[in-house]
Amino acid sequence: MNHYQAVATKALALAAVLDPRVPDFDEARVHAWADCFAGRDIFEAEALQAVRDHYSQPNPWPILPGNVIDRVSRMPVNSSPERVKAFIARWSNYPYSNAIQQLTGLDWTPTYPAPPGIHGNLEAEREFHRREMRQWIADNALQLVQGALDNKNPVLALEQ
Repeated sequence: MNHYQAVATKALALAAVLDPRVPDFDEARVHAWADCFAGRDIFEAEALQAVRDHYSQPNPWPILPGNVIDRVSRMPVNSSPERVKAFIARWSNYPYSNAIQQLTGLDWTPTYPAPPGIHGNLEAEREFHRREMRQWIADNALQLVQGALDNKNPVLALEQ
């Protein structure tokens, strides 16, 4: 079972408990929901919260994958450690952006000038700074995640 299938299974199970109109889920339904979730930052905590939020509304209709996707897309990036890690991994490709620093409160600056042999070669410098940033992320992973989780104003993390 892949990540999205596991998330779909949990979300469907909760929906079935909360709503007798939700049909018993089977492998085909799980796969269909997982296909809808694929490629998105949807993790168990967010999916389950989306289902709870949906069924906390008066007179909700039976939930569909798009309802979960929509609700999750409006959650802040620091809604779970898994979502924070995915955000950091995505933004680690952009060493000149301060998106990670804004979310986590930790500072990182690329080394200038770049080392001899790559100084002046823009592509080589960019790759050097990517590796440098990823190493900084690896060295500070716990602090970065905690900083993001503690952020009371993530501003949907630059629209993720």
